[in-house]
Amino acid sequence: MSFSQVCMILMLMNGLASHVVVNPMILDASGRDAWVSVIMAAVFYVPWSLLLVLFMKRSGNRKLQPWFADRTKPWISWVLMAPICLYLYLIGGLTLLHTSTWTITNYLPATPKLVLVTVLALVCLYMAKTGMRSMAIGAGVLLPIVVFLGIFVSVANTAHKNYKLLFPLMEHGWVPPVHGMLYAGGAFIELIVIITMQHRIRSNVKPWHMIVFAVLMVWITLGPVIGAITEFGPFEAAKQATSPYEQWRLVKIGDYVEHVDFLSVYQWLAGSTVRVSLSLFLLADIMPFSSQTIRNRFILALTFSYIVLCMFPYSQQDFYNMMYRIYFPASLILGIAYSLLCVGMSFIPEKRRERTT
Repeated sequence: MSFSQVCMILMLMNGLASHVVVNPMILDASGRDAWVSVIMAAVFYVPWSLLLVLFMKRSGNRKLQPWFADRTKPWISWVLMAPICLYLYLIGGLTLLHTSTWTITNYLPATPKLVLVTVLALVCLYMAKTGMRSMAIGAGVLLPIVVFLGIFVSVANTAHKNYKLLFPLMEHGWVPPVHGMLYAGGAFIELIVIITMQHRIRSNVKPWHMIVFAVLMVWITLGPVIGAITEFGPFEAAKQATSPYEQWRLVKIGDYVEHVDFLSVYQWLAGSTVRVSLSLFLLADIMPFSSQTIRNRFILALTFSYIVLCMFPYSQQDFYNMMYRIYFPASLILGIAYSLLCVGMSFIPEKRRERTT
């Protein structure tokens, strides 16, 4: 699989978090300075992405767990894999939970939650079982349409934008934009999952490849943040649970065509299905299963656990508070620490294997 194919998968996977999920949190934390927070986070994000290139080069694009085992011990390697496995599990589970909540709240309020969650989970199960190549082909079809729709909503709402609302900068000092960096960085840090699939990348990943990808992800994050502030104002935008979806409601084509916000459903589902499917696939790929049957049963068990997770009673505000106070700050800390650990371990030589006589 080429790096460009992996990038398309990651743009859909991380795009949902960067473009939609984290958007209200950055606005909540930084207000008018939310767009400054994204740019400030990008100053650290782009150089950090080069650390991943360094690690991939030094590790020889090997599978992560065996590479850890060659430098430590097998049981230690699995301890080191535990944080990234938990992270992947939460990415998939929380995405399915968030998608089902958003769907019921916005356009399918009468649909039983169990039915909706089960259908979404089965689609993701099928994609995970078919493998990364199928995901790459699907991403190649879905991504151009998602990008086109994103550009379309931005251009269509030009008349509603007031760029004067972006200023004055840092009206309340440095604290709000620095606070917002926590959430922008928490979304950007998801790029670390690339090291769990590096053994499937057949082309050499060059530094400029990663820089281009990182800049694209910054642009994907920055666009809806600026759009929210210029269209709704910093105070109203911060109150919205999904500002990018609200921006779709403003779109009007001519005098007779409006209410085209159903197109945002395509964008969200394209990102969420790839996001959940990739999590399921990578979790199964990490495990040393000896047969395809066992692997498929493991994916099925994970999918069932996601359905159970989604059926727990919770409020939308509770979910938001958990993501705001725990998930994204913890993700940022985990991602930075794990990347530094991996790069540091790449300088440890492999253990010498004793020869048997």
